[in-house]
Amino acid sequence: WDGGGERTRKINFANLPARATITVYTIAGDIVAVLEHDGVTYTGEDIEWFRKYGDRSQSAKFSVGEHAWDLISRYDQAIASGLYLFTVKDKDVGTVKSGKFVVIK
Repeated sequence: WDGGGERTRKINFANLPARATITVYTIAGDIVAVLEHDGVTYTGEDIEWFRKYGDRSQSAKFSVGEHAWDLISRYDQAIASGLYLFTVKDKDVGTVKSGKFVVIK
């Protein structure tokens, strides 16, 4: 969680498979965001934090297993405080792992 405004916050998912789908859910099971991760090509260009605070002369560098999310829902709204669940599906093997995180504003 970094940044000072609704559009400049981010969290990082780590230890991801090289190709994965990250799905974030509310505690009620509603889908908040679906992130397609490709560790070879991911640059973080979709995150405002990198445009505002990053070095504009070069793109952000991530390890193959990292993906940032700006806490903006798939409906282009900042998410509310609360508990969120997420799944990570490995696109190559098909395995699914899950986790949770809390947002406190």
